[in-house]
Amino acid sequence: MQLSYTTVDVFSKTRFLGNPLAIIRVPASVREQLSEEQKQKIAREFNFSESVFLHQVRHGEDFAEYDIFTPRSRMSFAGHPTIGTALYVVQNAAMYEGVGKLHTVAGTVAFSHNQEQGTITVEVPHDVHVHKARLPHPAPGPESNPTSSPTVPIVSIVKGMAFNLVPMATLEALGSAKQGLIPIADVYKHEYLDAGSGWDVGYTGSFFYCDLGLDAESASSNVRLLRTRSLGTVEDPGTGSASAGLCSYLALQEDAGKGSGPFHFHLVQGVEMGRRCDIFVEVVRKEDGKSIQSVKLSGTSVTVMEGIVTVD
Repeated sequence: MQLSYTTVDVFSKTRFLGNPLAIIRVPASVREQLSEEQKQKIAREFNFSESVFLHQVRHGEDFAEYDIFTPRSRMSFAGHPTIGTALYVVQNAAMYEGVGKLHTVAGTVAFSHNQEQGTITVEVPHDVHVHKARLPHPAPGPESNPTSSPTVPIVSIVKGMAFNLVPMATLEALGSAKQGLIPIADVYKHEYLDAGSGWDVGYTGSFFYCDLGLDAESASSNVRLLRTRSLGTVEDPGTGSASAGLCSYLALQEDAGKGSGPFHFHLVQGVEMGRRCDIFVEVVRKEDGKSIQSVKLSGTSVTVMEGIVTVD
């Protein structure tokens, strides 16, 4: 069996920056032959933070199904694969005529394309949940921790994707982080997630962030600029799901007088790795201010390589 693939760098317009993604196309003729085990082996071979398997669209459907894999496991949702796959679909419209949505384990993801800016915006299939457990801040002193809390929250953006959200006082403190709050061997054990809640599944990473105030380079006057790092099994250059979870949590902390928003965020990630990513998130709260109405994730990507994967 031979499968065509394309790699793209997501959250950047410059090749060899951003977050790499492999998009493996799965024709209808081999869909039932390609096993989960084979997909996992292919993802492990690419060894990117995620790879996706994009299925040929069935007749009459307006969505494309895609499966997301890390080198270790299938994922229910991830932001950078969704942005990269959506833009690939747009750029290959002849193969995906009429497709305006993607479908994965977490649900159906609608997307829109800004042709002038070259960006894709996806509506994140969110199910935001703040877990009861809180882990100790890894550097609790005031020079590193900008809050008065010695612990940090754990937030799920969807079932299966949870993150410790770790505020850091300065860029120097952000750069000093060496590992996540959960040992690499335990990130899929979900031991700190609310047991029996339905959210106690999947992956738990650690997302470090430094709030830099308003984004001076933005055309809008109300965009909050955050520098971030994602540390799980490895450091990830650009994490859309963690970005969506963090921004949802921060929006819920905003003063009630700000109403439903929208709240706009620009996250810059991957700088310490030499793979800068620019990630944009818009969050709208429900009228009560206690839950999330919508989360939109935006970004770009650029094609890098194309080839063939041979599967035994």
